[in-house]
Amino acid sequence: MDYEEMLEQLRSGELEEFVLEAKDFKAFYEVWRNYPYQNAIRGVAARGGVVTYTAKNKAK
Repeated sequence: MDYEEMLEQLRSGELEEFVLEAKDFKAFYEVWRNYPYQNAIRGVAARGGVVTYTAKNKAK
């Protein structure tokens, strides 16, 4: 999965949200820690380690 592309799609509005399962977090974090626009993305954690990411300006 191309997490950098997904983050860019969130930031640009092409993608409304994406859901990350706990098992995928390590691979995602490798991209996230170097992503220059972290402040434009919001992650909301749920039970079981599931995190839903949205663009901050699109989040409700």
